[in-house]
Amino acid sequence: MNTRRRFSKKKVIILSAIVLVIGIIAFKSLLNAVDPFRHLRITIHNQSDYDLTNIQASLVQGDNSSNNNESGSTYVFDKDIPSGANVKFAPQLKRSGEGVVSLAFTDSRGKTYNKTVCGYTEYLSGNSYVTVTNESMTVKEECM
Repeated sequence: MNTRRRFSKKKVIILSAIVLVIGIIAFKSLLNAVDPFRHLRITIHNQSDYDLTNIQASLVQGDNSSNNNESGSTYVFDKDIPSGANVKFAPQLKRSGEGVVSLAFTDSRGKTYNKTVCGYTEYLSGNSYVTVTNESMTVKEECM
């Protein structure tokens, strides 16, 4: 006599679906835990009525002022950001110690913006969220 119990196809499919959902949740949790340690990303939300041009991210290193940029420590974003658009990019900056990341750009009416988007960083990792309106530029930084 055969006393082995067989699973029905329905039970196998349900069990597989449960395992898949648990795997997806675990994977997303792992990505969220690792996210702050990824290369620095800057997200710009252009809520102004103007296009943003000449976008540059610069790394200022050491204890000097903004005149301390080393070769390769400025990244030029080669696209304009139209009014109402959201853009995320990872500036390729060279790091050799602690520093500050600043973002500069001009809007289509000629107004220039320059603000620190990462007040202190040793690893050039994390996220900075920049919101541009007609009147101001605000930054939420999560840098490491």
